[in-house]
Amino acid sequence: MKKIFSDSFENWIFDLDNTIYDIKAGVFEKISNRITEYIISTLSVTRQEANLVRSNMYKKYGLTLTGLMREYGIAPDEYLDYIHDVTHPELRYDAQLKQNLNNLTGRKFIYTNASESHSKNILSLMGIDAVFEKILDIKATQYLPKPDPKSYDIMLNSFGISTDHTGNSVFIEDTAKNLKPAKLLGLKTVWIENDFNRKDYGEHSKFIDYKYYDLKSFLCDIDYRN
Repeated sequence: MKKIFSDSFENWIFDLDNTIYDIKAGVFEKISNRITEYIISTLSVTRQEANLVRSNMYKKYGLTLTGLMREYGIAPDEYLDYIHDVTHPELRYDAQLKQNLNNLTGRKFIYTNASESHSKNILSLMGIDAVFEKILDIKATQYLPKPDPKSYDIMLNSFGISTDHTGNSVFIEDTAKNLKPAKLLGLKTVWIENDFNRKDYGEHSKFIDYKYYDLKSFLCDIDYRN
């Protein structure tokens, strides 16, 4: 595996949830519970039925929101506001994380299926909001979620990355299948390991260049001597 240096890439693109913070922090678990509660309330179904709807929408569209919009006509802004209406006392400012991110030469971005307001809240709580040049959220991709290839075309255009410069870009993400379109476009890919997506990794491992236990281990393995 080729060593990564702090100037190896012109563009460092990060997913948000379960990537910027450790999945074990339990942040997304709270959001996940809110998603189920929203479906129960909005569709007037049982918890078991809500979980089935959610599973089907995720498998079919890659994002529960997309399925709920297309098949149930739900209002996306209302949904996003509801599921992200949680506090995160478990998130803390991490000076070393901030320093390592700042020491990466090049532009840094967030590319997420979540909302911009949620992203800003998470980044602010961790003290790293100023590190990133731009956030591309689900609204800005016209509600086309990862791994829809059209979403990645929007991402490249939004971040000003030409197709002949994708090889100088890297995408860091916890959902393995979301790395496939990036790899096919020529980006280097990093999978943040987690048991939830272990099977998914097995199916998409050929599209992954690097894998690390968490974001900190990835950043700590980079050579900053240049």
